[in-house]
Amino acid sequence: MKPRKKIGEILVESGVITTQQLDSAHLIQQGKNKRLGKVLIELGFLTEAQLVEAISRQLSLPVGNCENLSVSDELKSLIPRETAEKKLVLPLEKNSKGLLLAMADPADWQTIDEMAFRTGLKVSPVIASESSLLKAIEKTYSSGEKVWDLIRNLRIHEPAVEFVKEQEEKEINAAILQQNSEAQPVVQLVTLIIIDAVKSRATDIHIEPGEKNVKVRYRVDGGLRDALEFPKRLQNSVTSRIKIISNLDITNRRLPQDGSCHMKLENREVDLRVSTLPSINGEKIVIRLLDRSAGLIPLAKLGISDRILSSLIATFSEPQGMLLVTGPTGSGKSTTLYALLSQLRSEAENVVTVEDPVEYRLAGITQVAINESIGLKFSTALRSILRQDPDIIMVGEIRDGETAEIAIKSAMTGHFVLSTLHTNDTVSTITRLVDLGVPSFLVGSALTGVIAQRLVRKICDNCKTEADSPDNLAGKVLSRLDHFYTGAGCEKCAYTGYFGQVGIYEYLTIGTKMRRLLARGATEEDLLELARQSGMKNMFEDACEKVNDGTTTIDEVLLKIPFRDHN
Repeated sequence: MKPRKKIGEILVESGVITTQQLDSAHLIQQGKNKRLGKVLIELGFLTEAQLVEAISRQLSLPVGNCENLSVSDELKSLIPRETAEKKLVLPLEKNSKGLLLAMADPADWQTIDEMAFRTGLKVSPVIASESSLLKAIEKTYSSGEKVWDLIRNLRIHEPAVEFVKEQEEKEINAAILQQNSEAQPVVQLVTLIIIDAVKSRATDIHIEPGEKNVKVRYRVDGGLRDALEFPKRLQNSVTSRIKIISNLDITNRRLPQDGSCHMKLENREVDLRVSTLPSINGEKIVIRLLDRSAGLIPLAKLGISDRILSSLIATFSEPQGMLLVTGPTGSGKSTTLYALLSQLRSEAENVVTVEDPVEYRLAGITQVAINESIGLKFSTALRSILRQDPDIIMVGEIRDGETAEIAIKSAMTGHFVLSTLHTNDTVSTITRLVDLGVPSFLVGSALTGVIAQRLVRKICDNCKTEADSPDNLAGKVLSRLDHFYTGAGCEKCAYTGYFGQVGIYEYLTIGTKMRRLLARGATEEDLLELARQSGMKNMFEDACEKVNDGTTTIDEVLLKIPFRDHN
């Protein structure tokens, strides 16, 4: 088989560039992660059209037409905007033969394989210029018609406030800001964003200002998705509207602010936690959505295995002690904590919580919200709670040595304490408490159990299908797995293949042998070895069980769960 000519040779043979120009491009390309064609264009030796024509001849591929392109919602959902922009690809057509994909580099077989795996379709690439792809991606993934119809009808008051110079910022007219923010289309736009986010099952709304537009993204099932964009001229009006409903200072745009509000949307009650952050393009806003009507998730519905659940129930029977839930931010610790608390509470016991903020309101218990601006910290509130004759205490988070020490002593004096900590796994939680200044023998005396967890996306039940074993799995990982599943993508899951999240857990019971080791100041390795001997399964093993039963995919597990091999 005759070897394929390199793109540089084709360009020289066709007289588009000279050999000297090609050598110069190769010299600049060394040590840089750039395609040769891009270097030649940046040097001015080549135009995009000439490069596209040369690649089309080299690979015998047609040129894709991205102008006046209309891409369906189904096609857009197959490849998210972030992926399209990063890989410079755009889905053009889906038919019985597979997916027609426009690419800036159709020789990038790794991306082709990735898109085929992501979509479950055979990918047929066509060549398109980088600039035409970027324009088409911007147009394709822009805001929906409903939002643009709303924006087109917008008639805000004098927009001069948008162009106030930085040195004149202190002279911003609050009356004008408020007047603009209360224009009916602005009110509708903000309300539309919040309602759409709630209906999309979003936990957070990110409003991110750019140079020309403001992007809105939702966090759904742990990942951020592009929702819409609106013009830069509306930025201050939208920001002011959000600040007004969350009781923030609309004239202060140089310092971060935090606020909150409550909204009733049909039969739903939603708490909004608003955070603003000044940036070079204006204030970025993140709105945390807490849907009260979603209710608490029962302990048995979190994805906790029967093995762990039985150990937890045994822990609940203890009259005193401490149960910790650990994991990074966004791993579902609060949800687990509330599920545990719901299981523990009873009419015969006094249950008190101290939280920052109070995320769910529970009947029959006393909930205290932290307010550090007036000196009400976790440690301060915890001391006061101990004088309230509590049976069960929930501390939202152990952040410092003082809080850790009070919580540990509370667990040793007739109280059952629940709390969270930011650590990677169960055994490292013990080390973390010791690092905070709590003696290891006290940790062993007070601690009864530790849950470590992560969240992974669940395969959509509506489009779940069995899949082949991936070729790139290590032998030790592959040996743990018998079945593989994936989501083909459907309207229910917005063609992502995932719907909802499930927890991955490991649970460490602090028994007599563990307490003896702690009293002797044992190392983390010694504690881990004893935990394994006692039958503890780590998070990766729990995750593999959920891959085998079709709950999640191996891709999610490898992306989000730390692999530890103890064999």
